[in-house]
Amino acid sequence: MMIPRPVYSALLYIAAPFAMFYLSKRAKKQPEYSEHWDERFGTAHYPPVTPGRTRIWIHAVSVGETRATFSLVESILRKWPQVDVLYTHMTPTGREVSKQFGKKFGSRISQVYLPYDTPAAMRKFIRQTQPSLCLLMETEVWPNLTYTAKQAGLPVVLANARLSQQSLDKGKKVGSLIRDAMSRLTLTLAQSEEDAARLKEAGCREVRVLGNLKFDYEPNPVHVRTGREIRKLSERKILTFASSRDGEEASMLSALKEAKANGRLKDTVFLLIPRHPQRFGEVLELIRKSGFTVEKRSDIRDWKKVLSLSEGPDVVLGDSMGEMAFYYALSDVVLMGGSFGDYGSQSVIEPCAIGEAVIVGPSIYNFKYIIEKAREEGAILSVQDLGQALQRADELLSDSGKAASVGAAAAKFAQVQRGAAERTIAVIDELMAQKKDTNLNKFNAETMEKK
Repeated sequence: MMIPRPVYSALLYIAAPFAMFYLSKRAKKQPEYSEHWDERFGTAHYPPVTPGRTRIWIHAVSVGETRATFSLVESILRKWPQVDVLYTHMTPTGREVSKQFGKKFGSRISQVYLPYDTPAAMRKFIRQTQPSLCLLMETEVWPNLTYTAKQAGLPVVLANARLSQQSLDKGKKVGSLIRDAMSRLTLTLAQSEEDAARLKEAGCREVRVLGNLKFDYEPNPVHVRTGREIRKLSERKILTFASSRDGEEASMLSALKEAKANGRLKDTVFLLIPRHPQRFGEVLELIRKSGFTVEKRSDIRDWKKVLSLSEGPDVVLGDSMGEMAFYYALSDVVLMGGSFGDYGSQSVIEPCAIGEAVIVGPSIYNFKYIIEKAREEGAILSVQDLGQALQRADELLSDSGKAASVGAAAAKFAQVQRGAAERTIAVIDELMAQKKDTNLNKFNAETMEKK
């Protein structure tokens, strides 16, 4: 199906009422979706660049993409004192994560929502914010964004880029719309050779392989230390289902009930952490209806009691944000959410970096290269279903030496993969050097006004 960009743009304008309905619906579970609509629909006054300074615009759709930029952004701000960073996001959680991260840098980091990809909104956003360079994280390539940036002379880099075969096939269905958007990118920095090949097929012109920025993310050391100290107090083993997705929890709870009925996972507490905070209440009800006793992380005041054999619950619900490093360090074995439903898996990088034994299911297309490479090195275990996952978990929990061996291999694997942030900095330096003026007028604002 061929969709020309003008037709795509017209459809976006027509879809505006549906977008409002969607945001209103999401706001019922997550009130933050009712805020900053003017930014989303292009009617806001976007933050202007500070006179005499250079702005790098980073678009990171949500939490994972945002955290992946932290090491990179710290290096940018350290290397170029005259540079500020403007984050754009699509989710409230992504925005909050960058806001918290930005506090230690004062006014040098700011954040807004990316406007929906209409021509008028994109022209206004770029004209008012005046970035010198745009970094799009992972997969976020929008036709009007790349078109407007090209017209403005704004370099756009797809950083930490990945593209699954499924996404490539979907993109082909809209004809030249996505291919043209990809071809307008100044540079694409792929995570792997496999990603690079698919990105070139999708339309990207210049592609370099730099590795995955997420390996350079440093887990919060206080959270890691606290999790490990609490684990020492536990009278039970801790099995974690991390970043679970809709539909996975019910299946996992059913499999857990069967495993316990068959004598597996004795003296084990199950830590369940949903991927999306708006589903905390829904998952809590699922746990209760499954017949398990449950304690919410937000209600815990005495971890020693919660992890005791006599008084602790069957399940702990991880209903907090920004504590994944704590949860992983607390765990003996981690089951990775998103890999047991058709979601392509959530990121295995952070638990590997912390040195945890990780088990993934059959759906891994978002992290296929990383997971397969880690599996080859004994750093990750793969299974075909939840029943097998709990059986392997039981084996690891019963053999602390085996679990420690897998965890050590995972930590070594993660350490070897580091370095993408440094390589990305070199590319940014190269792009900056191509500009005679690295301060402000990277494009003709008057021309943008007329377009």
